[in-house]
Amino acid sequence: MKNTTLDSVNDLLDDIFRATMQAGRSLVRAIGAMAWPQLLATCVVLALLITIVPLALTLFIAFMIVKLVVAAIVVQSRRQRASDTL
Repeated sequence: MKNTTLDSVNDLLDDIFRATMQAGRSLVRAIGAMAWPQLLATCVVLALLITIVPLALTLFIAFMIVKLVVAAIVVQSRRQRASDTL
C-alpha cells in the first residue's frame, strides 16, 4: 500500500524545486542581459529595500508591543478604579 500523502508532498516539493530553478535561470539571464549602469541601479535599489523593509518591520513590531503594554496598563488601572468604587 502506497502512502499517497507522502507521494503528493514529494510531487509538490519537486514542482517547487523546478519552479525555483526556472526562476533562478531566468534571473541569471536577465542579469546577464543588463547594461552596467542598469545593473548598478538595480543593486542600489535592492540594497535599499533589503535595508529599509526589515527596519520598518522591526519598528512596527516594537511600536505594537509598546502600544499593547500601554493599553494593558491603562485597562488594568481602569479596572482597579472601577472595583475600588464598588
